[in-house]
Amino acid sequence: MSNRNLINRRYTKWGYIFSIPFFICFLAFNFVPLASTFYYAFCYLKHAGNTNPEFLPLVGKPWYQNFKDVFKAKSFWDAFKNTFFFWIASVVPEWILAFWLAVMMTDRRLKIKGRVIFKTAFFFPKLVAGTALGGSLLIHLISFVGDSIGNVLMASAIDGFGITPEDLEPFMNVRFFIIVVTIFMHFGITFIYVVAGITGIPVETFEAAEIDGANRLQTFFHVTLPSMKPILFFITVIAVVDGVGMIDIPSYFGIYDTLRRNLTLMMYMENQAFLGSYAYDKASAASLVLLAIYIIISGIIYLTLLRDKDEAKLKKLIRQERKAAKEAV
Repeated sequence: MSNRNLINRRYTKWGYIFSIPFFICFLAFNFVPLASTFYYAFCYLKHAGNTNPEFLPLVGKPWYQNFKDVFKAKSFWDAFKNTFFFWIASVVPEWILAFWLAVMMTDRRLKIKGRVIFKTAFFFPKLVAGTALGGSLLIHLISFVGDSIGNVLMASAIDGFGITPEDLEPFMNVRFFIIVVTIFMHFGITFIYVVAGITGIPVETFEAAEIDGANRLQTFFHVTLPSMKPILFFITVIAVVDGVGMIDIPSYFGIYDTLRRNLTLMMYMENQAFLGSYAYDKASAASLVLLAIYIIISGIIYLTLLRDKDEAKLKKLIRQERKAAKEAV
């Protein structure tokens, strides 16, 4: 065996050795909990105490009993509606703001100075969201937004614009604060991704559109968006993950929401698993339902953004021709 082959084998061996910690952590913190989730979803647990789980058919119950209980629970459907309401109500203005600022920051004709400072400032809330500083920032932001909006609207009402206290209720509602804070906390990372997608488009493409007389709006819809479909798919999936899995911001407004006005799917699962009931079987079933929601939405996004429709039509035409050829024989 040559020296080169010995060196390659030695490098390969150390590569496997260095990857061992990753596989250990993956098995301990990802695979085992995931396998336990699938197992508990089809088991029966006595929620009052810590007992061994029993497979549902062994205790005389159908294997889908936990899923049936989840779908029958009113709190689950309240959480389902709240989750998608918060997600859609926050992601639409968030995307409009992020795409608008990203286009401005990358427009060669505007030549905005201090772009790095702006990018850092926009990304800062997302950076500290999971830290103690992020929690403090959220609490102060909620207080500031509430006081500011209240003062402005009340001042407008006092000045005699015909605004009544009933008109101010939607802006003083907790749900409105959740949407505002969610936009503030997540729009920065979306802005960074959009900037990365736009800067990855060849400059010649924009120059050709400019020479052809396209204005900024036409350039955005007919050049920028079609050219950044892969990154747009990634941004959409991230938005789905953050939106459907929303828990941190609504939790600051009270996870023990007895009226279930702000309960989300993740908060529902946390309530089932940890807050008093210890219904790990119901929580596991709800998490698998959430996984199915992720898969369905991601599949729709993939078929909408990344699927090559011309290629799909061509494959369909080829299949029809082959079928016709077989029938002719």
